[in-house]
Amino acid sequence: MTRLTYPRTPDTIATKARMALGAYVAAPVREAEDALHGSLQDMWGYAYFATENADGPEWARLGKELGTCMQELTTAAQVPGDGPRHVTESTAMLITGFERAARLPLAPLPYDGHGRYAPAPGTEYPFAVSDIGRAAVQILGPTWHAESLPWGVGAYIEEEGEAFGYKLGVDEDGDLYVADDARGGNHTDLDYTCSADGLDALAQRVADLLLSLHTTTD
Repeated sequence: MTRLTYPRTPDTIATKARMALGAYVAAPVREAEDALHGSLQDMWGYAYFATENADGPEWARLGKELGTCMQELTTAAQVPGDGPRHVTESTAMLITGFERAARLPLAPLPYDGHGRYAPAPGTEYPFAVSDIGRAAVQILGPTWHAESLPWGVGAYIEEEGEAFGYKLGVDEDGDLYVADDARGGNHTDLDYTCSADGLDALAQRVADLLLSLHTTTD
């Protein structure tokens, strides 16, 4: 019997799934949801091919569980908090099950013995909000300066010679924002951002927003 092949290796599929899950955990917004759904679908596709190749009964069971998880993901946004949390727990177990079925070296996801998301201290976020501010002024030019706020939870950014500056921070909903002193501290949110976007991309978005606010100040 001719064996079917799959365009991606199990290791590649599992690695991308772990990355997609990490982004979804950080911020379960639409983009992260779509990426996670794509990873679940890719694992499902591989499970289907493995089942057709008679590679083991666990693949058929895993395929059904992946299909259920994809359905749960599409409705998770309707149940804020509990919905995304259930999806992350289910996906974490499915990735581990996928790696086990593919006989891959298991790379445990950062969950503790009680099922709580618990990455090692200092590993969950690769950079602070203050790092984004400092990277943004590097883009804006030598006349701009960023001062880190305590514990790196924000940055105060200003241009040399200007009376007003800008605060870069994170609000109570976890959204990145810029507060404009020239407009009484008015907030402008940076929608659909998370640490998974990367420092360079976030710094560029902040720099673009600062430049826009700066050039339209009354």
